[in-house]
Amino acid sequence: MPLHSINQEQRLYVINAGHGFSCLGFEYAEKRRRAVVEWLGASVEPLALGTAEHFAAYEDAMKRGAEYNRATGKRCHAELSRQLIGLEGRRVEVVAPDGEKSRFYVGKSMGWMPCHLQIKSRHSVEGCAVFVPEGSTVRVVGA
Repeated sequence: MPLHSINQEQRLYVINAGHGFSCLGFEYAEKRRRAVVEWLGASVEPLALGTAEHFAAYEDAMKRGAEYNRATGKRCHAELSRQLIGLEGRRVEVVAPDGEKSRFYVGKSMGWMPCHLQIKSRHSVEGCAVFVPEGSTVRVVGA
C-alpha cells in the first residue's frame, strides 16, 4: 500500500488504494504494529507516530505477519474482541457505556489476522467488523 501523504491534523496516513485513497489512523496503525511484532516474538522498537518511518515499520510488520502465517499456519488474534471470543455463531446484545444497544450474530473473518464480524441475521452472508467499546456489556440472547 503506497503512502500518498500524512495528514498530521487528522492523525491519518493517506494511502493510495486503486483509483482512490484509504486512511489509517496513527494510533490504530501503532496498535496493530505492536500486536504483530509481539506475536512474532520480537521486541517493539519505539517510533514517532505520523512519520514515513512509522508507516514503513507498520507495513513491514504486516508483511512479516503474513509470511509467518504462510510458513506456520498460525493466526494472530490481536484484532479479536476479547468479550466475543467463544461466542462465534451466537446472537449477542452489546450495551455500550452510553446505553446504546446493538444485537447481532458474532462471526469471524478469515486470514492471518482475523477480526470479529457483526452479522445481521442468520441469512446474511457478510458483515462488518465489530467494535465493542471499553466498558460495554455483552450478553448472549440466542443460539
